[in-house]
Amino acid sequence: MLKVHVDQGQDYLDYLQPFVLQVLVAHAPEVITDASVRNLIRADFGLEIPDRAIQIVLKRLSRRYPLKRAAGVYRITGKLPDPHINAKKADATRHINAVIAGLSEFSKGTTNPVGSHDEAVTAICAFLTQFNIPCLRSYLRGTAIPAIESQHHSQIVLVSKYVLTLQNTDPERFESFLVVVKGHMLANALLCPDLKNAPNSYKGVTFFLDTPLLVRQLGLEGEPKRAAVNSLVTLLLSLRATVATFSHSRDELERVIMGASQYVESLAGRGAIVMEARRRGTTKSDFLVLAGQIDDKLKDAQIDVLSTPRYVEGFQIDEAAFEKALGDEVSYLNPRAKEYDINSVRSIYVLRAGMSPTILERSKAVLVTSNAGFSRAAFQYGQSHEVSREVSSVITDFSLANMAWLKAPLGAPAIPMAELLAFSYAALEPSMELLEKYLSEIDKLEKQGKITARDHQLLRSSQLAQTELMNLTLGEEEALTEQTVTETLRRVTEEIKKEESNKYKMERGAHGETRKQLAEQRKIKKDVQERLYWHCRRRATVYAWCASIIIVGLLIGGLAMGVGVRSNDPTVGYLLMAASGVLSTLTLGNLIFGTSVRRIHKAVQDRCLTWLISRKAAETGLDLTDM
Repeated sequence: MLKVHVDQGQDYLDYLQPFVLQVLVAHAPEVITDASVRNLIRADFGLEIPDRAIQIVLKRLSRRYPLKRAAGVYRITGKLPDPHINAKKADATRHINAVIAGLSEFSKGTTNPVGSHDEAVTAICAFLTQFNIPCLRSYLRGTAIPAIESQHHSQIVLVSKYVLTLQNTDPERFESFLVVVKGHMLANALLCPDLKNAPNSYKGVTFFLDTPLLVRQLGLEGEPKRAAVNSLVTLLLSLRATVATFSHSRDELERVIMGASQYVESLAGRGAIVMEARRRGTTKSDFLVLAGQIDDKLKDAQIDVLSTPRYVEGFQIDEAAFEKALGDEVSYLNPRAKEYDINSVRSIYVLRAGMSPTILERSKAVLVTSNAGFSRAAFQYGQSHEVSREVSSVITDFSLANMAWLKAPLGAPAIPMAELLAFSYAALEPSMELLEKYLSEIDKLEKQGKITARDHQLLRSSQLAQTELMNLTLGEEEALTEQTVTETLRRVTEEIKKEESNKYKMERGAHGETRKQLAEQRKIKKDVQERLYWHCRRRATVYAWCASIIIVGLLIGGLAMGVGVRSNDPTVGYLLMAASGVLSTLTLGNLIFGTSVRRIHKAVQDRCLTWLISRKAAETGLDLTDM
């Protein structure tokens, strides 16, 4: 239902109105309060919505429908329109049930089979809770999904494996899963007390990417993560933001690349960059060449490198206090990385120069990170500083992607899939704790003579071994035993033998070609939608400005007539009279409803955008509800 609303170009705070209307029509409560509506929405739709958001929607509904407020509560005074959500809910349920049934079947071939329908639902919800919006005070909860008890990392890994398997083998069910993810991302809009008055662009805001995101943008951790960063950058630029990085982050990026070059051919090398390099056959010389191309690569990606601000005493942070907050949330293997992070946060405070923004769109400068712990630490530290109490100095890339996507879902159709795939691939990377235990185990087995030196090298450096390790353990350290390592070695050896088979190579090649064709078709479809949206948005903006200019002209004419300006020309006289009428109407509207030229401008733009999108969709035959 949320998806249909956004596809029709409607305002995203209005997504909640049909939910509220549906529970009021279905239950017809005698007394209506924020809390009672919240409980009904939770019972009927499984969504946790803040009271404040419901309060705003009830107020809006009371202006249009027979819903009157007295003594602090609302009462229904007539017949409310039925939004007929049930049909839409049935269609969504079909997608959800297909995903749940598919996960149950898929899990039978893993080390952690799902035992029941409820367990499958819990696993999917645990996965979806990772797609939340943390660390902004204006967002009262992290997720619209109710709290999941007994959540395990193995559930997230299982669902991630399922997602990637669907992408490769079952496009239709993958689209069903994508609908579920989009629904959750759209539901995040319901958590906000009021987004309607927020600007529809990020003009004047500079988003600074931290070093790990720059690493991803260069493709050093795989194509899915790179695609997610690129999609985010493209959307931010379309929304008139500036995307940049600090000069010290650029220098750190160079050091990371140079460091990776030293370990890519070493058995001691580990981590996402080294493992991806081995998978792709990247050599030391490739890293060295890339290190010399950093500035050109960032420029091509439209990421500006801005000088790190100098220390300004009046806007400095308590670095010792922030370092303590970081220590509670993030484990740094490299002490210099912590220094860079502290410098980045300090720089954001300097750039804000004493500002106290209440919304992200007015925050001037924000650091974007892929590290949720870093984001939490900055948020917690910021609670003691007025300058970042409402809007954290640091937010996660997914939080930003979700919020930016809510401003223009039709203009960035690739965002949900890019974020889904990036997260799923990341979830299948073993944690440092699991990797250390695994390496210790194979070292012990080699010393005991249970595996050969060749086996040891294969288990240590093969990307396939890492994949099988996650298949067998689902990321849980407790599942790693001597038998797990032995089974990993057996599977890796068998896979290598398969790869040597010509028949297997042919089948894999054909499968890869099919996947490539499907990806190209999907990309073409989404590119058409994206171009259509931004074309319509530009035209709607032009129409809105034309309407605003005309209204302002009439207001000026009305003011002129009010101070005694007259004309002997009948046409001019009529125009002045009309202008006087417009001035009187707008003045009255402003007194009663708070009407302003700015609000009229936005309303015209929204209406024109909806009309243009519908017309273009009809002309092209593009089914927007299927995107």
